[in-house]
Parts: sequence; C-alpha cells; structure tokens
Amino acid sequence: MMRGRRGFTFIELLVVCAVIGILSGLAVLKYIDLRYRAMSAQVVGDLEAIRLAAYTGYYETGHWAPDAGPGLMPAQLVPYMSTSFSFSKPEYTLDWENFVPAGGGPSGGMQVGVVVDASNARLARSLRLHMGTRAPFFVTGSTITYVLVGPDGRS
Repeated sequence: MMRGRRGFTFIELLVVCAVIGILSGLAVLKYIDLRYRAMSAQVVGDLEAIRLAAYTGYYETGHWAPDAGPGLMPAQLVPYMSTSFSFSKPEYTLDWENFVPAGGGPSGGMQVGVVVDASNARLARSLRLHMGTRAPFFVTGSTITYVLVGPDGRS
C-alpha cells in the first residue's frame, strides 16, 4: 500500500524561496526607478511653475528677477508662486540665475535660467530623460540648467 506524502521537500522550499527572492529584487529595483521618475516629474513641474512666474513678473515689471543664491527664491517671483513652494528640497536644490547685462541686451550664453542641483546622480539621469526635448537645457555632472531665456531673447 502507498503512503501519502505530507508537506514539501527541502529542495522544493529552496526553489520557491529563490523564485520569490528574484521577483522581490526586481520589484524593489522597479520601485526605486519609479520613485526617481516621480521626483523628476516633480522637478519638471517646479520648473514650469517658475517659468510661468518669471514670465508673469517680467510682463508686469519689464525686467527679469535679479539673481538669487541656491535654494533662495527671488523676491520678484514670490507674489506669483504658491506659498508652500520652496527652492530647497531634500532631493534637489533650485537656483535662479540671471545673466542679463546691466544695460540690457544679450549675454554670451543664456540670459535667464534655473539650475537644478540634484544630490543623486540617478535623479539627474532620470531628469535628463524626463525633460527630453521639451525645453533647452544643458548638463554638467549632476547639475542641470534649464534655460528660460536665451541670448536671442527667446527660450
């Protein structure tokens, strides 16, 4: 008479654990990638909000906001930005740059832009991919400069 087998063998349990380990490892990597893509979408949204505030301020005052330090919002942009908006975030820092010469006219490179200094190289890479060809920008290491106004007066 045959006796029924109860339970699993040790090899079967090892195979199941290995498969679950591989699948969970892939899921964690996908989650990390998704997190960086979400952060880069947030950065692009922040850049768009700054662009709209900068153009609104320019059309009302006739000049671009003066240069501000990293993590500091120019005073001219404050009325046009959300009260909770910050140029300093844990994952990245925004820096408003204004290279318009004192008498006006074009500068050598960009005129007005926003520098995104990402603390993580993966975030910077994801941001480059996310921005694609939407707007002019240039990259130096983990720093991405988004050009609002070029030397010709247009972006």
